[in-house]
This record gives sequence, structure tokens and C-alpha cells, in this order.
Amino acid sequence: MTTFDSAPTARVYKVGGAVRDSLLNYPHSETDWVVVGATPETLVSSGFKQVGADFPVFLHPLTGEEFALARTERKSGRGYHGFAVHADPSVTLEEDLLRRDLTINAMAMDDNGEIIDPHGGQRDLDAKVLRHVSANFSEDPLRVLRTCRFAARYHHLGFTVAKETMALMRDIVARGELPTLAPDRVWRETEKALAEKSPRIYFAIIRSLNADSVIFPFTVSECSLDALDLVAINSPSSFHRWAGIASSAMENGQATTPSIKVPKRYGQLCERVHACRGKPPKSAEAALAFLEHFDAFRQGSQLTDGLLVLGAIDESFDEPQISRIEQGYQLVAGISGEQFANRGLKGPEIKTAMSAERMRQLNALYSR
Repeated sequence: MTTFDSAPTARVYKVGGAVRDSLLNYPHSETDWVVVGATPETLVSSGFKQVGADFPVFLHPLTGEEFALARTERKSGRGYHGFAVHADPSVTLEEDLLRRDLTINAMAMDDNGEIIDPHGGQRDLDAKVLRHVSANFSEDPLRVLRTCRFAARYHHLGFTVAKETMALMRDIVARGELPTLAPDRVWRETEKALAEKSPRIYFAIIRSLNADSVIFPFTVSECSLDALDLVAINSPSSFHRWAGIASSAMENGQATTPSIKVPKRYGQLCERVHACRGKPPKSAEAALAFLEHFDAFRQGSQLTDGLLVLGAIDESFDEPQISRIEQGYQLVAGISGEQFANRGLKGPEIKTAMSAERMRQLNALYSR
């Protein structure tokens, strides 16, 4: 139990995901805490480091865990940051829990292990329902994505989103709130969802809300959801899973103003995979072009990543095809400019000689 000399009556409670997942016997890696009856000065004087200038969240000096002052929030503008935060010693634990998104996230545990649950979180855990705490859910559009992400996390346990919560999410989408979110924040929620046990559910619910073309640079289809499932079987990586769904969904066209900021390397792999679908190399020339397309001679990992995704979602990239591509890469990967420079070649001559030698090696393989 953390105590504070300058505020002996302050109380510390474990909150949020750590409580939820403890009750579910579900693994979790982070523990968050809320402090009631304290001021920022109380925590700073005890060695805590404040995160940000205007937000009452502090890092424990030894564990690095987050300790937040109990607070209330009032809507003051549009989007994720459009809130006025009020935190002082008079804010109660119950008031702090009321501002949270879902009932299963609005529970606390004291130092005796007793659960404080004013909004029926344990009831909804038992019923396997994701339900909003209050009408204030509608004030933060990020909660739409968070709810979809939790649905993806716990789908395999039988969890579903409550009908009334789905109705609130549809209303948020209809009001045009999602485009007010910071694009990198949308990506972080999506990246987390991609790594969950049932990532399909995240995209499927967003699609059912008619929000996919608002958020993503594509519209979600059954085909793209199936592709995501296939990649997810073979890889836990959000990197591979995004390439699976995005490269398949690109068949439907692209949205002009998506509310998401996809990292460059994610977009690059997706585009490379999309361009090669249905086109496994059948000749030495095509094999060399394929290797160069994936920048294999500078980034061998890009080829590995691309083949993993193509092998999962494209029947034309069957095991023999992939094996031959990999074999071809091994044959020519060691060809370097140095060996031709030692022969007296220079500049463009070296590049031409390297390409010719790669073709010679690949011809031997593809002529068998």
C-alpha cells in the first residue's frame, strides 16, 4: 500500500484493466492506480514524476506504474482531447469511476482485495457483456474504437457488445465525431486490436457501424476479413495482419481522407503484397523483378514478411512456389558489387554485371 506523509488520509486503489483481468483470470502486464484525497504536490513530494503539464497522472519512482489523481471530466470541445479535467482531493472514487468507458473497466480494488463496483462491472463480466458506464460514453469518440478492441480481445471468451452501447456508437459515427480523432491515436488502437486474439471482430464491428471507410484507407469486406483470419493463424504480428487485411481490402478502392495514420513500413508491405497477388514468378526475369520489388537485396526481412502474408492469403503462392522464390534468393543474395569492382568494373558497369550474374543463377533454377 502506497502512503503519503503529506496526505495521510489519501487512499490508493488498483483500477481498470488490472482489476478486470484479475477477475477474469486473464493475463495482463500493466497495473494502474488511482489516488483519492491527494494533490499533485502530494505525489511530487513523494518522488513521483508527473506525466504532462496539465494531466494528473504520475509515474511511481520505483515501479514506473501510473498513479492518477481521482478526477472528473467535462466535455469542452470535439474529439479525444476536448475535455476539461477537474482533479482535487474532494473528488471521490465513485466519481472517478463514473467517467470511465465500460462497466468492466469501472471497478477498483483496495489494499485488502475488496472490489468497489458501483456500476455493475462484475455483473457484466459474468454476463460477458461490454456495456457503457453512462451516457457520457458519447462524449469521447475514441471509446468507439476501444470498445471494438475489447470485443476483439474477449470474443473468444464469449463477450459481445450490449445493444444500447452499439446504439451509442452508431450515434457517435453518425454525428461525424470519428474524424476529429488524432490519426496516430486511431492507429494505436488499431495496432493493439490487430494483436488481439480475434482481430477480425474489431474490423467487423467498425464495418457494421459504417465507419470503416471513415477510419481506414479502404472499406472492409468479407474477403478482407477472411484474409486477416488467414494471416492471424500464421502470425501474431500486427505488421503481418495489417498487410493481410489491407492488401485484400484495397481491391474495393481507397478512401480519400482516412482518420488513421499508418506507419510507412506497414503501408509499404501492404502495397508490395497487393501488387504481387496472383502473380507468383514463373521465370528468372519475373523472379528477379519480384526480389527487387520487395527490396530483398537491401532488406531481406521484407521478402520474408511478404512471403508469409502472400502464402497465407493467396493460393497461387503455394509451398512449392514460395520454396523456389526462397531458393532463388539464397542463390543470388551473396552476389555483391565488390567482386565486380575487384575485376576493374566501375559505376553502372557494376550494377549491370550484378544483374547479369543474378539472372544467370536464377535461369539455372527456373529452367529446371
